Amino acid sequence: MTENVFPSKTVGNYMNNKFVCVKFDMEKEEGIDIQQKYQIMSYPTFLVLKTDGTLLSRIVGAILDEDKFIKRVDSVFMENSVIQLEGEYMAGNRKMDFLLRYIKALLASENTTKAKSIALDVITSLEDKQKCTAPYWFIYEDYRLSPVGSGNLAYLLKHVEQFRQGIGVERVDKKLGILFALQLESILRGANKNITLQEVGKLKVTLDTFKLTGQDYLYGYIDLINGIMTGNTGVSLEAYKRVFPFVADEKIATFYFMPIMYFKDKWSVEQKKELAVLTDQLIKKVQLPELKSSLYEIKTNILTK
Repeated sequence: MTENVFPSKTVGNYMNNKFVCVKFDMEKEEGIDIQQKYQIMSYPTFLVLKTDGTLLSRIVGAILDEDKFIKRVDSVFMENSVIQLEGEYMAGNRKMDFLLRYIKALLASENTTKAKSIALDVITSLEDKQKCTAPYWFIYEDYRLSPVGSGNLAYLLKHVEQFRQGIGVERVDKKLGILFALQLESILRGANKNITLQEVGKLKVTLDTFKLTGQDYLYGYIDLINGIMTGNTGVSLEAYKRVFPFVADEKIATFYFMPIMYFKDKWSVEQKKELAVLTDQLIKKVQLPELKSSLYEIKTNILTK
């Protein structure tokens, strides 16, 4: 963007007429303080600030189209923008529909800290029967407002049936599936090296109690973990069939290759043939070109060699 977008006369005129533009290296001097204060985790990140340093909006990632970049910055000051809504909030507007719009605007501008604070005020003010209804579901659904270990998630897990009735089984079960996937994928990544088969079994029992719909791949994860921990290629192969045809490209890229390499010399000839067939299916299914290439390579170099 430094080379192609900001040198543009159109972008330059727009930015210079409205803002004082400054670029900082996040690893040097003032940049370190800015990175810590605004919790910048990705680069490039563009901050729209008031003169007192108050964060109005955050744009994460490069936008290489000049018009799109200008529109994105302009949206900060439009109707229902954070600036307008903040003015209403400071003036004392605490109507529920307004607060919900304000939370969503804060999330869109990446002001997560303030969004969480107001969301907490909203949830605290509600009766139990209100919490499990559609207008407030996004608070429980969004991991930024309800991170793992938060009171919101604890409440959701305790009132699953009420949420299913108020929101719908599919949406609630999808959210619960994401929570279980986080735990199981962490184990597959090797983050919990001390996990035992007994603990994995307890996770399965917990998963059973929720009777999730449309989340069968989670049991495949559990089988894959068991297969790896016990060195059982047969269990691992069946888990592969249960998981990978049904998950996103990113999950295939992260979890497909390691077990194949781990059991590289232990797969039987027949098991390799089955894995090669599955890999062919995935090559046709996935969209990421790099992933297609990696799948082809592991099939050629490991499974059919």
